[in-house]
Amino acid sequence: MTRFQLILTGVLVMAALIAAVLFSVQKSSNSNSAVQVTMWGTIDNETFTNFLSKAALANRDTMNISYVAKSPDTFEADLVAALARGKGPDMILLPQNLIVSQQDKFYTIPFTSYSERAFKDSFIEEGELYLVPDGIIGLPFSIDPIVMYWNRNIFSNANVPMPPSSWTDFYSLAPKIIQKDASGNISQALIAFGATSNVTHAKDMISLLSLQAGTAIVSRDQYASLRSVFSDQGNGLVPGEQAVNFFTEFSNPVKPAYSWNRSLPSDRAMFLSGRLAVYFGFASELADIRAANPNLNFDVAPVPQIPGRKVTFGNMQAVTLLKSSPNLLAAYTAAVTLTGDSLQTEWVGASGYPPVRRSLIAVPQGNAYKSVFYDSALISHAWLDPSESGTSAAFTKLIESVTSGRSRTSNAVRDASTEIDNLLRTNI
Repeated sequence: MTRFQLILTGVLVMAALIAAVLFSVQKSSNSNSAVQVTMWGTIDNETFTNFLSKAALANRDTMNISYVAKSPDTFEADLVAALARGKGPDMILLPQNLIVSQQDKFYTIPFTSYSERAFKDSFIEEGELYLVPDGIIGLPFSIDPIVMYWNRNIFSNANVPMPPSSWTDFYSLAPKIIQKDASGNISQALIAFGATSNVTHAKDMISLLSLQAGTAIVSRDQYASLRSVFSDQGNGLVPGEQAVNFFTEFSNPVKPAYSWNRSLPSDRAMFLSGRLAVYFGFASELADIRAANPNLNFDVAPVPQIPGRKVTFGNMQAVTLLKSSPNLLAAYTAAVTLTGDSLQTEWVGASGYPPVRRSLIAVPQGNAYKSVFYDSALISHAWLDPSESGTSAAFTKLIESVTSGRSRTSNAVRDASTEIDNLLRTNI
């Protein structure tokens, strides 16, 4: 560790102690003594600035944040360009899919300032994506887990009282729910698996199935280097192949569970029209689904599981400090405050997202939707994606190669794994 890092580590330790004291004592002064820092993120400006305005009233000595909302489509490019001009923010809300590609720009909080034990005790497991061998590159702030939206009318009409809780349930549900017209075209579908062009979250669902099957997709080796493990074996099987085989089975016309094809509308449109039994979407989509079709009779349930380990996929964002910031001390103090119990309680209430903090997830929820969202947040996972667009293209090629018959699943998974490795080498 350099002399500068030793000095800064000491300063950060002192800042954390000061922040904890300030945070626990009521202030009588209305003066704002915190240094202003700038934060970028992809959360909409109105939601986040309203939250910050309320939060600042009780934390004006530890937090003075100017927030700039950016488009998710241009966030990465905007950040790179701003940093190149020396005009970057002090901190960002870092999505987990940018951890790898931009990791050289983040300040690593040493474990001597914020211990690994405290981090794991405080945040849900997906947050550990932001841990590196020598510290923390982000304090988890929000989580948006995938859940299963299900059409209650379709299930009731089929005399099925409950939605599926395991993936194998879909095989027995297929003859009860799938309907076809006189020409053999699917008029009512059970599940939208087996394509990428009209499945809204195809990549995320392949990731979910793969994580459930037991592969991390990308992992650190003994030298802390990242490598693809998508085609690696586990207990004699290749989890990636198992996931792809299941995903593509529902688009195979010769299979009894045939439920989907590329000629159908998008899965979300089919669900909103009442012609798709289940739709896999993020918790944050609830309000939009309600607004898009107020007459749709639907409910929410956890995603189906396989025996052993409960997993869903989640989009996480974490408060991350940038190396280039001239206000690291103020940014660190603000980050600790933003991700503490008090402001996380405020954020959950303001946003509708479930919490990232274990202490808040443990609070029982009376609301039917929230209880599912909280349970799903606790089991959320993701992976260290080297390139959102690059791996999306690799997964699309993978699925199309299998469904078209051009490649065996084993070969297609191996090719995708090689492409992920190539992207890792390019983006590290």
